[in-house]
Order: sequence, then structure tokens, then C-alpha cells
Amino acid sequence: MNPKTVRVTYLRQIADQAAELGVDTVAWLAISGLKQDDLANASAVVAVEKFGELIASAVNLSGETGFGVLAGRRLLTATHGVLGMAAAASRSIREAMHIVERFVRIRTEAISIHTREVDGSLEVWFEPAIGLGSASNTVTEIAMVAVKNIADDLLLSRNACNMVYFQFPEPPHAALARDVFGCAVRYNQKWSGLSFDISAAEELTQKYDPLVLTEAVRFCIEELNETGDNRSAGSKLEKIVLERLPPIPHLTVCARLLSTTPRTLHRRLIEEGTSYREIVESIRHRMALKLLRKGSSIKEVTYFLGYADIASFRRAFRRWEGMAPSDWTTRVQEPAGESR
Repeated sequence: MNPKTVRVTYLRQIADQAAELGVDTVAWLAISGLKQDDLANASAVVAVEKFGELIASAVNLSGETGFGVLAGRRLLTATHGVLGMAAAASRSIREAMHIVERFVRIRTEAISIHTREVDGSLEVWFEPAIGLGSASNTVTEIAMVAVKNIADDLLLSRNACNMVYFQFPEPPHAALARDVFGCAVRYNQKWSGLSFDISAAEELTQKYDPLVLTEAVRFCIEELNETGDNRSAGSKLEKIVLERLPPIPHLTVCARLLSTTPRTLHRRLIEEGTSYREIVESIRHRMALKLLRKGSSIKEVTYFLGYADIASFRRAFRRWEGMAPSDWTTRVQEPAGESR
């Protein structure tokens, strides 16, 4: 099994925060064998264990227990590469959070993220990696502030998060955390994460760009496939489906190609916070936009994506884009300079 890693580029903002608090960053980076120049390498990674050591050391050297929430403020949407690009182009916070959940592994394995909808709320759960050691709580804070930054950016800095939960006890910097999150923060909870009212999470964002979103998601998929992450059943299932279009292979067929049973594959997908249906739905959505943009007819797209009839495809498209496929095609084909 490949060791879990974190992109080194995240350490640039974290190093800036450490320096602001008086930490000698040259000596600090040397803990993991890194130099300042190494932070400019976008493809470089550091093991989760070393990342944890660096974060724990930053807290100790700075004497700031709230280092995590302070560092998290520096991790803006653009910090996350193509993942951030995809999230920023999403039609809603809900869609952005699903993208973060799906592709967070291409940026960091220090944290896993899962979403669920319950009682009118969208909940985003954060689970730190075991290898982080004593830095577990701080890394959770960094990740949660960073993801909240994405949500705030989508609604032009309006705070849509109505509650923040942490599993660990209330720390000395609790007041700072409440100030940074800008909403109620509760400690000693059963889970750590962000909660959004579902109506706010589904609000259409002004930054929504289906063309940028499609391309950014494609790059995310390519990066995910290049990682060779054998732990992700979802990424392997998606690869199989994309390679065999059309038609979309049934779950039973996919399970056989993955040398497992449908029940086992289903269980693994659930554990990863997704399902066969969700993955197929996401693929159909992206492929529909791509095919329509290339000039395919609605009838051709309906057949390619395996819908029983055009009416079924149109209903699905309205659910995705809030409009008929013909209206979407007209909009994206308008000459440059015309209003959208």
C-alpha cells in the first residue's frame, strides 16, 4: 500500500503563518528534510506522518494553540489547484462540497471528507488520518477552515455555514475559532465538520461556469487516475464506466471487472461516501455537457448515455442544469460578447 501524502505546496501558506508568529521556518522545514525552494514544486509531496510532525512543531514553536484556524484562513480556493478550480466553478455549495469529497485525495490524504444530507442540512464530515499523531486536531481545523473558505467564496464571502462541530474538547483558542468561522462552534461532539442549511447549499452561485467545471473535473479525474490509488473503489469504478461508454455497464458487470461481488463493491462505495448511482449520474452529467457542446443531437446524447427515451434525458438535464438541454446549448453557443 502506498504511503499517504500531502502536497508540499500547502506548506507555503502554513510556513507564512509560522513565520508571522516568529517561527524560524528554515529550521522548521528541516524537520522533514525540506528547504524553502522545495515549496515551489507543485508536484512534490510529503508523507502524512512528516506533515503531522511539522504542524505539531509549528504549534509548539509558535506557542499558538489556534495555529490551525489561523493557517486555514490562508488556504484560499486557488490554493487547491484543479480541485479548487472545479469547486469554484460549481453551481452551488452542495455541488462544490461533493467535488471536494470526491477529489480531496489528489491534494491531501491527511484528511478524508464525506458529505451527507439530514434534517434539512448538508453536513460535511472531516476525519483526520491516523498518522498525524498529536497534530490531528490542528490539521482538522486547517482543513475545515480551508473548505469553509471555498463555500464563502462561492457566495461572495457570505457565510452560509450555520454550525461547526468538533469532536475534541474546547481548546484555549475557542473564541478565536468562533471569530474565524463566523458562526456557532460546538466542541465535544460526535463528529467534526461543517453544517449548511440545505436551501443555502443549493443556492445558484454567480461564479457557476459549466465549461470550466467540466474541464476542471476532467483534470481532477486524470490526476486521481495517475495516483494509482488502489484504496478508492469509486475512482476505479468511474474509470471502468468511462472506458466502456456506450452503454453504461451495470453494477454487476463492473463488480466482475473489478474481481469482486456487487455487494462488496456497493459496501466499499458506501464507505467512501458515494454509490454506483451517484457515480453514474455524475458521469452522465459531465458527458452530456461535453457531447452537447461538441454539437451532438439530444437524440444522440440520450442513446449514448443509456436513457430509455428523450423525455427521461430531458428530466435529468433539468435536474442538473435547471433548464432544458436545448436552452443550455443555445446559451453556450452564443457568440462572444452577447449576454448569457
